[in-house]
Amino acid sequence: MKKITVSLIAEKAQVSPATVSRVLNHRELVKEPTIRRVEEAMRSLGCQMENTVTVSKETQPLVVLNIPGIENAFYQEIIRGARVSAKAHGCHLLIHESHLNKGNMLDFCNLLRRVDAAGVILLNRISEEALNQIRTIAPLVQCCEYNEHADYPYVSIDDTKAAEIATEYLLSNGGSKIALINGPGNFKYARRRQEGFLNALQKAEVMIPKQWIVQLPEVSYEMAYAAICRLLNSDSRPNAFFTISDIFAAAVIRAAKRFHLHVPRDILVVGFDNIELSSMTTPSITTVNQPKFQMGYTACEMLLELLEEPQEEMKSLILDTELIIREST
Repeated sequence: MKKITVSLIAEKAQVSPATVSRVLNHRELVKEPTIRRVEEAMRSLGCQMENTVTVSKETQPLVVLNIPGIENAFYQEIIRGARVSAKAHGCHLLIHESHLNKGNMLDFCNLLRRVDAAGVILLNRISEEALNQIRTIAPLVQCCEYNEHADYPYVSIDDTKAAEIATEYLLSNGGSKIALINGPGNFKYARRRQEGFLNALQKAEVMIPKQWIVQLPEVSYEMAYAAICRLLNSDSRPNAFFTISDIFAAAVIRAAKRFHLHVPRDILVVGFDNIELSSMTTPSITTVNQPKFQMGYTACEMLLELLEEPQEEMKSLILDTELIIREST
């Protein structure tokens, strides 16, 4: 009996270690030509197939999913989607929480090497240089946030178009004085949603005061509540809010009650994400639904495809959103 490693087989067959693992443990998930390449590599190493091969226990591939913050409810469904895909393919999923930047990129890369990551799913938008750095260690797929200038696959939504549709809906329902409650400007979604918001106002020839565009440093209910209270306490207050998160929309509803304003009679509110909270508030929140589970699942499927066929060109995907009309409008 000859003892070999997954890495040795992968090198000989010119496939990834994750592909070798699937051939050994989940053959039904691998294409027949790839199975033959792996088996031929094992035979050329002097190993007999079936019961005569012992592979060291580096077998189940590990996918690392990096997210900016675990406390944001939006990410939970994305994690669930990725986990379902990873489990179906016999992979482990490791959740890594961090805002990736120049200061911690080396630590992240060292982590990937230490855990022998088969692939990486990134929910942070990082520089092309940083993406290249990660790619030297493992294949990667971008999810939600992505660097449009880098040649790496991603799955996301059209934030600009979704925000434009939501703002147009508010305008058509009498919300002529609309405020925007936005998130951190270093995120692609915040910049694109503001762009869509302003596009809709420009098309409708609606002008708003600069202070009605509020940019918050994080997705925080308390921060949003304080900012919204300041707007509602002014002499000229908005009669509608477009918020880039359902968390912010819930803060609008609470602030409106404090100032004895009725939602939707006095204040219209539209959120974003369609997290569970949006249907639990009173009134329930009109929101833009993102296919969160589908994004996580698709990102993981794309990554596993890259692992199996590293030479194949992987196309990026933009998934559809939907405006869900509820009681807040």
